[in-house]
Amino acid sequence: MNSITPIQTNGHKCMPHRSARLIGIAIPILAACTLSPVMAAGDDGHKLELKVRGIHFDRDFDNPANDRTQSGLGLQFNYESPYLNDMIGVGLSGYSVTELGSSGRVTNDVLMVDGAGGFEDSFGKIAQAFVKIKYKGLMQAKFGRQLHKSMLLSSSTSRAIPNTYSGASGQLTPIKDLTLYGAIYDQWSSRTSTGFEGFRTDRSTTGSIKTISLLGSEYKNGASQFKAEYLRSQDFLSKFGLVGSYSMSLANKSKLKLTSGLHTSNLSGRLAVTGAESAELDDEDLAGAVPGVTPSGKNGTGIYAQADWKAGNLSLGGALSKFNGTWIEDNFAGDHGTNVFPTGGVLADFSNRDELVWMLSSSYDWKDYVKGLTTKISLKRGTGAKNSANPALGSASEREFALDVGYKMPLVKGLSMRYLFLDYNSNKTGRLDGVKEDVKDHRVYLDYTYRF
Repeated sequence: MNSITPIQTNGHKCMPHRSARLIGIAIPILAACTLSPVMAAGDDGHKLELKVRGIHFDRDFDNPANDRTQSGLGLQFNYESPYLNDMIGVGLSGYSVTELGSSGRVTNDVLMVDGAGGFEDSFGKIAQAFVKIKYKGLMQAKFGRQLHKSMLLSSSTSRAIPNTYSGASGQLTPIKDLTLYGAIYDQWSSRTSTGFEGFRTDRSTTGSIKTISLLGSEYKNGASQFKAEYLRSQDFLSKFGLVGSYSMSLANKSKLKLTSGLHTSNLSGRLAVTGAESAELDDEDLAGAVPGVTPSGKNGTGIYAQADWKAGNLSLGGALSKFNGTWIEDNFAGDHGTNVFPTGGVLADFSNRDELVWMLSSSYDWKDYVKGLTTKISLKRGTGAKNSANPALGSASEREFALDVGYKMPLVKGLSMRYLFLDYNSNKTGRLDGVKEDVKDHRVYLDYTYRF
């Protein structure tokens, strides 16, 4: 779910903070100056890259008071050393975001809201700083600030910069084709914040969720692949996912991949109270419920089946998901980008109580006509969604159409553009928090990566 809870509704734009802008831009530049001499030594295996992203969001809501546009410039300067003695290395990344323009409602979308009711002109941070170790081909681990990507937890890359986590992660390959992995984090830095902080719920204080931990496994053997992962958001939420897929070759050199998945979420513990997950649950509608006090344990299960067919430059896909109870996407307050269902929307979760969701998609690589151009369209439709506390209090259907156009410029290595159009509509009777307001989104990304 990529909608952001508003922090401010004041449209006031504060005076430029020149020092903040300079600091935000300076962090990746200082990282470059610090690490360039290391690269100049010419040691094999050093990785140094600059990532630049120009990003523009134009969002039009059913309620005009929520309309807004935000544009920003994201910079990442990433360094990773080789393994010394084939055992230990380091990584360091400086991130910054600079405002290019804004209008309408002031909220954390692309830019960061400041304390005066406007946007920070610029902010920067050391987003990654880790030590990495490995032992032959059996084990790898990272300690410190880092990106994360697994089934149930992910560093979202849909804004100017990704979010990162602080803690430890690792993987083990005990036998061929089998990988075991795990992670434990006690802090994170969101896409629109300057530093790291502890995890919380929508009702608790920062750091009340002591750790986010996970264990997973992945097995690949020929055309078959299986994944399983368990995540625990301490004293608040636990989740489990199991996914299997099989790929096959068909006539005319086409390929078919079949995938199915089972996912559960269990809201329980001392932090699982009414309003702790306000964007997805309707527990405030329970008779006598007191927000922040009344226990609110909820279980949800979702299953899906997916088919993807590819022939030459054309790909077609379809998926069907069914939910029993409400499957909760957000692992903690502010978490986004971890929807595991192929039917999950960009603007809404599509994982409400008793909801049935289908998805159709088509993509085409236009390389035979325009090198570097790709397009994808998808349509998602959910029906039968119910109020999570009491089905009699609300029901809804929802739909999301997406057009995704990408272009990698052949004349400039590392330069690409992307345009994403999203149109979300819902038809709701009564109350149902998981179904969102109608909105049309235009999103433009201009990305450039330079590897030294």
